Amino acid sequence: MRAQRAPARLAIAVVLTASATGCSGSTGAGPPTPVTTSTPDRASPTTSSAASDAGGSSVAGGPSTAASPTPIKIPRTFDPKHFVAGGSDVNPWVPMVPGLQTVNRGFVTVGGRRIPHIKVTTITDVTKKIDGVRAIAVLDQDFDDGQLSEQAIDYLAEDVGGNVWYLGSYTEAYEGGQFLNAQDAWLAGVNGASAGLWLPGDPKAGSPPYYQVQIPGGEQSSAQVVQVGAKTCVPFDCFDDVVVVEEGGAEHKSWAPGVGGILTEPLSGSAQETEELINVRELGAKALAELSKEALRLDANAARTVPSVFGSSAPAVRER
Repeated sequence: MRAQRAPARLAIAVVLTASATGCSGSTGAGPPTPVTTSTPDRASPTTSSAASDAGGSSVAGGPSTAASPTPIKIPRTFDPKHFVAGGSDVNPWVPMVPGLQTVNRGFVTVGGRRIPHIKVTTITDVTKKIDGVRAIAVLDQDFDDGQLSEQAIDYLAEDVGGNVWYLGSYTEAYEGGQFLNAQDAWLAGVNGASAGLWLPGDPKAGSPPYYQVQIPGGEQSSAQVVQVGAKTCVPFDCFDDVVVVEEGGAEHKSWAPGVGGILTEPLSGSAQETEELINVRELGAKALAELSKEALRLDANAARTVPSVFGSSAPAVRER
């Protein structure tokens, strides 16, 4: 349940458009006006009307959703038989509602400098069949010092027990608003990679660590729930029943019911990425359509740029 207090919200309308020529925006109190960069073979910019999409709005404490059914008790192991055709949405800390968009602001270390950082995360209505399971494409867009630095799709699926599984990822890096290279391309069931646990449905402090990513010969990343029932305040609001997860022994990530990730803090050593939630928004149909198209472009580009991973996978599709 969200703590009851007058929220210190920032009224920010996030506009996202496709452009192959660069990014624009300021680094003032709010995030820059995010401009998505298309796949490298797309050259003409597209003007967005998402700013005037009357269906989108900022909301206190996250979008209101219907009460979720009680998760079914199942083993915390990945098994396609634990998933239903239309997907589940019973884990309150990882809402899987298409159109939910969060904006986190902070700093990141680049070349020894601390620079302003914005992360825009959108739950799209794009899905992809991965390792026998329907996964939702979550679009992450990172802006460093007002410039788009990364776009990524994380493919997530939730089982009937509320366990949210990480089934794949594809990331594109940009420099000066231009495509630089493709990174972090993997899919569960391809080249020996296994599904990782994004967040358990029954988080308990001190429970055994779990793998989030398992790529043979590549990344091996683990996480552990270190606190539950926490009260955490960020610029957007204060939240109760927050789950804190330690990832890779390097940082803490805090998850709030009905919203998702609200805080990222490094544990020690040189400061890396820090992020705090500054806005939550329900996108209207037009804005969601634009971002879903961007997710589809990234998925299609993954098949071209990393065919050894994505080439034989089922193309992502938009569910309408």
